[in-house]
Amino acid sequence: MESLKDALAVLEEVEKFLSSYNPKTEEDRKLLYLLISKNMRIEAEAYVKYLRI
Repeated sequence: MESLKDALAVLEEVEKFLSSYNPKTEEDRKLLYLLISKNMRIEAEAYVKYLRI
């Protein structure tokens, strides 16, 4: 990634995917949990950087 704009574009793609995604299995549930966990870590890191500016 070269910029925050690139990161934002990736997140927008994930958002589009999730809006039409229909989980059906326990494996889907586990993957969604991993996605939620990763998102929380990303948010925490973004807030830290945001507050430093």
